[in-house]
Amino acid sequence: MKLRGFVFFMLVFGLSIFSVDAIAQTAAKRMFFSDFTNGSVLFNDGTKTAAMLNYDTFEEQMIFKNGNEIMALASPELISFIKINDHVFEWLEGDIFLEKIDNPSVLIYKRNRNQLISKGKGTAFGGVSNTSSVQPVNNLPRGYDKQGTELSINEDFDLMPDNVYYTKGKTGFRSLASSKQFCKAFGGDKKDVTKYIQTNKMNLQNVDDVLQVIEYCTNNR
Repeated sequence: MKLRGFVFFMLVFGLSIFSVDAIAQTAAKRMFFSDFTNGSVLFNDGTKTAAMLNYDTFEEQMIFKNGNEIMALASPELISFIKINDHVFEWLEGDIFLEKIDNPSVLIYKRNRNQLISKGKGTAFGGVSNTSSVQPVNNLPRGYDKQGTELSINEDFDLMPDNVYYTKGKTGFRSLASSKQFCKAFGGDKKDVTKYIQTNKMNLQNVDDVLQVIEYCTNNR
């Protein structure tokens, strides 16, 4: 299958930077859908193409299945939006797409992403050492076409959610990751909003908490 107006490059999942076990353990978690799913790509010129699609939340790339090959979209800036089942995705930057979150009071977007973390070194009996702290693997690149630091085969890995929510204005998308950004987008006093977030232990990776902070801002302009 060929999508009109695009150049594609193949994604190679068997990268040397992962151990085989690490790939097997994290493959399902990194994908937005459990399998490739029928979807449609609407281009800025009005043309539309159907494809079997999925979104890789670690690489932050929209990918599709072309026969036995798994490929990724290039030049995503030419896409108006992508629809997969009831989910709509819009392009942010680079290869990144945001999921549109419809809400009666406000429209926001979710950046679905995961970071790879190390859970510890494997022991001689197949367990994981408790003396090793959980920490992100910062030197692992997200691009499939790049080389990275080789990970230890006896090390246990997992994916940790690292989502960010956005709002969309006339100048484009704006992230909602701090009280300052909430106030800039929806009004309110920075100190009051910060206190509200801390007092109520708001998790800015949780959509319900994000909507509550937005409501607080709009009610206290």
